[in-house]
Amino acid sequence: MHNIGIFGDTGIVGQEIQRILSCHDKVRIIYRKNSKREEGSKDFDLVFLATKDSNSMASASEMIDLGKKVIDMSGAFRLPKEQFEQWYGLQHSAPELLEKAVYGLPAYFKPEIAEAQLVANPGCYPTSVILALKPLEGLLQGEATVVSTSGNSGSGNSVEDQPNEVTYNYGTKHKHVPEMALYSGFDVNFTPIVLRSVFSGINTNMRVELADILKSLPGRDAAEKLRRTIGVSYEPEDNVSVVEDNCSKLWGTRDVVGTHKALIKIGVDKGHAYICSMIDNLGKGAASQAVENMNIMLGLPRLYAIGNTYAVR
Repeated sequence: MHNIGIFGDTGIVGQEIQRILSCHDKVRIIYRKNSKREEGSKDFDLVFLATKDSNSMASASEMIDLGKKVIDMSGAFRLPKEQFEQWYGLQHSAPELLEKAVYGLPAYFKPEIAEAQLVANPGCYPTSVILALKPLEGLLQGEATVVSTSGNSGSGNSVEDQPNEVTYNYGTKHKHVPEMALYSGFDVNFTPIVLRSVFSGINTNMRVELADILKSLPGRDAAEKLRRTIGVSYEPEDNVSVVEDNCSKLWGTRDVVGTHKALIKIGVDKGHAYICSMIDNLGKGAASQAVENMNIMLGLPRLYAIGNTYAVR
């Protein structure tokens, strides 16, 4: 039995981590801390920092000094110091930890995560982009135009009664843009849209020019080449699947919400790939990915107590 701590246990991501761990019989939460209270013992093996960037930098330093394993849910350790300070508007107070930090995307960094003391859990939007684009380096070219819709749980724990779609930080303004570019291998322009009346789910749509080697193929063949490439790039444990719409099934966010899946659809038109990547922003984009990283760091089966579904709300 492994002992676990959570900083920021009352926030929406902290609550979701606890919800998943409530089904996990190999760990127990013995410590909780938030802005109003602190309870339990600090005799834990690993701690989740479901806190803001500035708080995470301070807490990570303290926990690392105590010899704890750390999974940080903020953006504090995902980028090099200069990029972090430019995009997040904060001075990095723990730059010495950046070389220790491993980017927590298990499909690509599982061996490094297993040996890490500090893991930077990826952002939700970047997870959807990187899983779809990274395998396609060499088959696509130029800048990726990315438009994502997300449920309101990315910014709050409630939804509005009336439909209300809010676009913000478009182009190259959003702080997740450098993270997407760094780990996907593509320059990105990005438009996020929050669906205030929807709780969770991300639907990311990307338009990228085909590489010359694919432009000579019929669109159907080019699309099939892209689908096969993604299909063979991931192992079953990655929970990344390529799907296709048909007359009886249109794939959407209801197929990923409450799960640890990523579903990817691909089409080709007029020399460009159109890629749709769907995840649960609270799950594979945050809490269930953090628990997957925890399992790896503790030497447990990677998808233990997660699988295709997790602690259904």
